Formats: sequence, structure tokens, C-alpha cells
Amino acid sequence: MTNDCLRHIHERRFVMYKGGKYLIIILCCMFAFLLSACSGETDDNELTNYIGKSVKSLEKKTDLKLEEQSNGVYLAKDILQVMEKDNSIIQITLLKKAENYMVYGVKIGMGKEDVDELLKGVFGSETTRTENNENGTVIYSYLKDGKELYVTYDGDSNTVVQLSYFKADAKKQTEELMENTGAGELVAIIGDTKVYYNEAMVYLKSAQANYEAEYGKGIWDVDIKGDGVTFGRILKDEVMDQIIELKVIRSEALKEGIILDEEEIAQANAYAKEHYNGLTHDDKEKYHITEELLRQVYTDNLLAEKVFEKKTINVDTRVTDYEARQVTVQHILIYSTSLDSDGNRVPLPAQERDEAYNKVLELLNSARETNDFYSLAEANTQAEKIEYTFGRDNAPGEYADAFAKAALSLDTGDVSDIITTDYGWHIIYCVTDYNEDATIQVKEDIIEKRRFDEFGRIFSEWSKNYEVVINNEVWDAISLKD
Repeated sequence: MTNDCLRHIHERRFVMYKGGKYLIIILCCMFAFLLSACSGETDDNELTNYIGKSVKSLEKKTDLKLEEQSNGVYLAKDILQVMEKDNSIIQITLLKKAENYMVYGVKIGMGKEDVDELLKGVFGSETTRTENNENGTVIYSYLKDGKELYVTYDGDSNTVVQLSYFKADAKKQTEELMENTGAGELVAIIGDTKVYYNEAMVYLKSAQANYEAEYGKGIWDVDIKGDGVTFGRILKDEVMDQIIELKVIRSEALKEGIILDEEEIAQANAYAKEHYNGLTHDDKEKYHITEELLRQVYTDNLLAEKVFEKKTINVDTRVTDYEARQVTVQHILIYSTSLDSDGNRVPLPAQERDEAYNKVLELLNSARETNDFYSLAEANTQAEKIEYTFGRDNAPGEYADAFAKAALSLDTGDVSDIITTDYGWHIIYCVTDYNEDATIQVKEDIIEKRRFDEFGRIFSEWSKNYEVVINNEVWDAISLKD
């Protein structure tokens, strides 16, 4: 099941914290939305009574063009999303450009006072109120007589930006719709999202193939840390954490109305097709893999990337040269120590030490006269590595601070005095006191770390609202050696 398109799943890591239950308002389906245009307006724009009717009936009455995405989910770009089961609509969601349509008279852009007046006779007052500080919205939920309604307001203008309606019994149908009876056993529940064997195996087998390509199939029984935990166990734990993270992020994205655009959906579909076509018939059968499932997998990953970008776009990108400056230096090392039988460094005998120091003095004179320090170092150094590029926070760990301090104080072309470390004596030559390419890369790394730190903070708050249940009996029974 090797597929390089999934490699990014294991490169990007988010901090994950497990928390308690929270009412998750799922306004969208598990899959990405392929946006399609709508056409025209009609007078028949009250959508409440379309629950229980067909999508075709809604299209005919409203002149809307709803394009099926997957799993009975239909979408008109930025206007309307519906879910259908057994030719009956079970959920209706008004999106940001649905101004011409309404549910119980409530329209996009309507103020809360007017909404309250309209809903008073149907629901009374709201059941819950949830603030989303990240995108500045407030969600009110209503429940009465088997009807459920979720109205999302812009926090500043207090006007409706999204609305989702379904009957209570249809909510159960929605959950059933999102389950795949051919998906194998239930592996995990993350909030309201269920993960089955087939989806979990896509992630696990893809990660397995990537590692085996680099390290071989014998890696899974290796005790990496010496604590009795095999690398196979470590990988399975990491994959499960990644699945949990993706599902939490997807749920939060749906609540905030973050969806993929047409180009991104096409990309996910292309990845899925490539992956599916690369599978053997046996793998498809054994792991219950469908192209539709792979579209979901790649959609989840691309959506996570999009959420990350949106949530960290305002991170401070200012990085000074003082923070990031990288230098490139070469050095000669002559040992003043040797290793004893226990592997500890001990001083050389006095005579050998004197001879070594005299050699350093001679090399220092040569270093200040030569135009080819690297060749001089290559012929005389006792170090395994001659050249280093580093800055204040990534200096060579094997040498003392004195080495880094001296190197960072040199100008381009300078040769240091003799520098003493625990190993011996060093002569340092500064190739450049400002390695531009390396400095740019470090600046990018610093900004990226800030973004990860910020997203980690956001994610930790999100994850507190999700109960995670793992079917350990099923998950533990899966072997990477099968």
C-alpha cells in the first residue's frame, strides 16, 4: 500500500490533548465539498418542508443545482448543503450566500432579534449557546418536538452566517449514513466521529510501507528506546494520534465553515485515484479499501493543512539577524586528551601534551599565512569533521561553548587564537560570518516553529472538547508483520 502522497501525514505533527465531552455541531459531512454553481431564484424559497422530500424535488422547486459529493451529500456552492438517505432529505444547511433562502423564515444576514421573534413560536428560547473565539462566531442551538436547529452568528454584527436544520430522528439517520457497514470493525470514536478498520489501515499501512522502504521489514520488533516497547507499537500509537488529530481538526473546520475549494478537491480526488490504482486486488479486499474512502482520507489531510494555514497566518514573522545569523567555519583540532579504558577523556601525559601544544603553535602560524585553510586542516586535524555551519542556538554539541563563542566573534577570513575545549586545542577559520542561505533557512524554521506552537495551543483547546475512545482489542490485534 505504498503511496508517497500520504508521507506528509507523518511529517506534520500537532500537539494533542484528550478531553471530555462537548456537543459537537456538525454542519457538514465527512467529505470535502465539490463546489458547483447555482442558477436563478424562485419564490418557493422556504426550505423547512423539504425535510423528507427528495433532492430532485428541491432542485425543481428552487432552480438550485445540487451536485452530489459522496455518501448522499449534495452541495450548491456557498449556498446550500443537504444530506439525503433513501431518496429523502434528512438535513439542510444554509451557507454564507443563501440570502434568498430560509428555514423557518430565518435567512443569512438576519439580525438575532428578528431571528428570536421568528423562532419563539416554534422552539421558544435557545437550548445552548456556544462561543467560538477563534473565528468570532456564536452558535445557538434549538430543540423541540423532534426538531433541531443550529444558528451561527457573526460575533461582531450579530447576524446569521450559517444555519443547519434536521429532525431529531433524522440526526440518527445522518449518523447511520456516515457509517460504512463494509468498513470492518469500529476502531475509535473521536467526539461524534467514528473511525473504522479500513480507514485506520490506510494510515497504518501507508506509514508502514514508508518506514520499511527505508529501514527494512525487521524494524517492527526493534526496542528503540530500550524500554521494552517495540518500534511497531510506537508507530501504531503515532498513527492513532494522527487520526485523532485529523478528526478533531475536521470537526472544528466544519463548525467554522472551512471547506476545500474546487482545485483542492480535484487534488484530493487525484491523490485518491492514484493511490487506489496502485493497490493490489488483495489489499483492496483484505482492508476494505475503496476509492471513496481514499478521497475522504486525502480530503481530511488537505483540510487539516488548510486549517493550519488559516489559524497561523497572523503569527509574527519578524526574525532578527541576531536570532538567526549562521556562520560557516573550518577548524583544526589537536587532542590534549585521550580516552581511558572506560571511554572517559583524560589528559595526555605531560611530554605528549607539550608536543601536541607545540604542534598547535606551528599550525597557528601556518593557518595565518595559508590561502587554503581547508587543505591545511585536512592534512593535520584530529577531528572527524572540518567544516561547520551554525548559529547561536545550534552550535556543535560536541565542543564547549568556547568554540561557538569564538567562531561567532570572527569576521570573514579571520583565524582565531588557540581555543581550548575538553577535547584539546582548536584553530578556527571563518569562511563567512554571514551564511545567507543558511540564515534564511533558520529564519523560516523559527517562523514555522512559532506557527506550530500557536497551532498546538489552539489544538489543545479544541481537543479538550472531544472524548476519545479507542477499541484497544481491535487496534492491538493488528500486526505489522501480517
